[in-house]
Amino acid sequence: MELIQLLSFHEIVKTESFSKASRNVFRSQSALSHQIKNLEKELGVKLFDRIGKTIKVKEEGRILFDIIDKFVYDLEDLRKILIDVKKSKVGNLTIASSSAIMTYVLPDIVRRFINQFPGVNLKLIACSFFSEIQSLVLEGKIDFGIGIGWDQMLPRRINYVSWKLFDTILIAPKGHSLSYRKAVRLGDIAPYPHIIYRKGSRLSSMIEEVYARNKIDYKIIMEVDVAENIKSYVEMGFGVGILSSVTLTTKDKNRFAILNVSNLFGKVEIGIYYRNGQYISTTMKQFMKLFAPELLNRIISPT
Repeated sequence: MELIQLLSFHEIVKTESFSKASRNVFRSQSALSHQIKNLEKELGVKLFDRIGKTIKVKEEGRILFDIIDKFVYDLEDLRKILIDVKKSKVGNLTIASSSAIMTYVLPDIVRRFINQFPGVNLKLIACSFFSEIQSLVLEGKIDFGIGIGWDQMLPRRINYVSWKLFDTILIAPKGHSLSYRKAVRLGDIAPYPHIIYRKGSRLSSMIEEVYARNKIDYKIIMEVDVAENIKSYVEMGFGVGILSSVTLTTKDKNRFAILNVSNLFGKVEIGIYYRNGQYISTTMKQFMKLFAPELLNRIISPT
């Protein structure tokens, strides 16, 4: 049994394609097929069902994949460890983040990080949904993700550490009838057209769940991906917007009537996602010291 056979098998399962895997491991498709046949012969089991041009992983193949999956990621971690041993300020760091964090939290942190570590190749990926960050973590394409926490079971390969809770706020044009209220009820908000994040986002799900639980009808007039679009259309008088306070700027406090509606919809939690058992490189630690130093020990030594 050779290492290249196991790496090739892992890539085939991950990509669900012999042709894609052959490109990723820099082998011809025929060579890849030959490797898998030899691996199956040595193990005495069939790893795939081949139906025309499609493949399906058999139970024996899934068991083998689970066994070598962590090993493959450990090989990548070994490369990072050896770079760290050199104690140099070079390397790569890839972070995925929700668009809100990317826009309102990270700019100053990224600026300071680049100034301190100019040799690090920093890559940022903006994601609209939690599921995108989760997939990138599972695939090993990012070092960690920063995004909204969700009260659902995470895959066993992913760890999550909570960072902060942010209020849910309602914004309306200056002088809007809601702006004169010190507090609002769900029934006070429902009649006004809502401008919110598109369906599938955590906040839109929270809003939907609350209205459904209280059996109150409401109207969504617009669904968008980024907070600034919500703000623009609220300012034009199209409706009221519901956002997380992480998106609130000093300028916004003069642009809009702002009401805290956390008592109605709850608060939005932001945290860090990373792969279970992942090696935390020096570069990752340096970024965390700038972003959330209070979380560093919890990430290095999770309980």
